[in-house]
Amino acid sequence: MNILSPAPCGVICALCYAYQREKNRCVGCNGEGYKPNHCNNCSIRFCKEKSSPGELCLVCGKYPCRRLRDLEKMYVEKYGESPRRNMELAQTLGKGKYGEEILRIWTCQECGHLLSAHRDSCVICHAKNGNYPEKTVPVE
Repeated sequence: MNILSPAPCGVICALCYAYQREKNRCVGCNGEGYKPNHCNNCSIRFCKEKSSPGELCLVCGKYPCRRLRDLEKMYVEKYGESPRRNMELAQTLGKGKYGEEILRIWTCQECGHLLSAHRDSCVICHAKNGNYPEKTVPVE
């Protein structure tokens, strides 16, 4: 499996801090080995509607279900990553072109390391992650 391929829900595991860290490194949704508890117990990953375990939710007749809509909202607001867009790009562009596009979007312009969707800066050189959403302070 290509590390930039989206998980069934559309999240790109390679952009996750747990996937990028050295200690207790996650193998990704479709990999065999260590995963954090929330990944091991993921209701989307183990959804009964899937015909095969790694299948993208995009092909499901119930797409997008409430769980995916909730995940999409959280990821876009908190991390600037759209699982829905990831699935649509993967389906439209095919694996090769999709991987090139993800690398273009998520590679640090300073050091060339893959950025984490969960961090506002590169974990290697600390350059600003331009994909990470700006946090706004409410006006009182």
